[in-house]
Amino acid sequence: MQETTLRQDNTNRIRTLQAARFLFILLIYLSHSVEPLAHSPFDFGGEGGVAFFFVLSGFVLSYGYGPRVSRGEFDGKRFFWKHFWHLYPLHLLLFSATVALDYRLGVSYDALQIATSLLLVQTWIPSDHTLFVANGVSWFLCDTLFCYIVFAWLYKWLTSIRTSRLAIGMTVLAAVYACLALQVPDKMTNCTLYSNPLLRAIDFSLGIIAYRFYKTCPSVRKQPRLFPYVDVALLLAVYALYQIMCPQIRCSMLFWPVMPLIVVRLTTADASEGWATRLLQSKPMSWLGSVSFEIFIAHLLVIRIVQHIVGYDGSEKLAAINLAVSIISTILVAEALRRWFVKPLTDVINNRLLR
Repeated sequence: MQETTLRQDNTNRIRTLQAARFLFILLIYLSHSVEPLAHSPFDFGGEGGVAFFFVLSGFVLSYGYGPRVSRGEFDGKRFFWKHFWHLYPLHLLLFSATVALDYRLGVSYDALQIATSLLLVQTWIPSDHTLFVANGVSWFLCDTLFCYIVFAWLYKWLTSIRTSRLAIGMTVLAAVYACLALQVPDKMTNCTLYSNPLLRAIDFSLGIIAYRFYKTCPSVRKQPRLFPYVDVALLLAVYALYQIMCPQIRCSMLFWPVMPLIVVRLTTADASEGWATRLLQSKPMSWLGSVSFEIFIAHLLVIRIVQHIVGYDGSEKLAAINLAVSIISTILVAEALRRWFVKPLTDVINNRLLR
């Protein structure tokens, strides 16, 4: 993605990844909308989807920019500002719209909440008070910007270190992380383990490591067997483990072994000819993948507006109607934002500010 895997980067040729963006965005979407229908939270969808996108981000940025980093041709400053200006205007638009709506409903925010959200630094503060303010999904953008800043350094280090040292280092890191994570109170999990940029950089690094082995190991690039059955089985197994694990482990660490494997299998599946690959490479799925960032950044606001218009009386029927209407509405809003806001503004920025 041009916005960390939610938007396209140099992965247009990897059409399976393009479509997978939408599928995992849908998991995140359902985590915020399906509870009235399912009568239980679906936090797995949000936490699993977020983990996938951080790993995918490290992978696709390595795929698209890694060779330039290795050759010393990578312009880190231009890279950062190019991606910043691709995501920030839409963040500002949706944040402003949400604050305006909340103001009409009598909900207000203090100066610290507004400032940290506008500056996209909210995840650096270990407090729920500033984390999910207004358009709450913007916390992800804060971590994304940090990943952009450290990308080149991480890529050089993770692709040059010896495999044995890398394996030992990751094992030690996982052990230390688990020991420390278990000391974090449940109520602090979101504002520390789940959202802190330094910790989510681990997921991002796993994507870079996945690319390293994809690039250097011919056996890794072979067409995956039993795609997508193995991948679905893996996710179901992780879902089962998720139900019995504590929040400190399941919010992020649980997904570390699985998401890099799924990203690599999706990448290698792009060259296969199975039914799943053909489906993922279809034009509708490619289009849905192309608006995945807009879906992500707009979906909370659209869900609120749809529920206000349709209404909700606690019944499953109305909950299902709300879910269906909100999904369709979000996709339409996302396409409108991409076509009439993001693309024209991006063209202006690229032609005038980043020439």
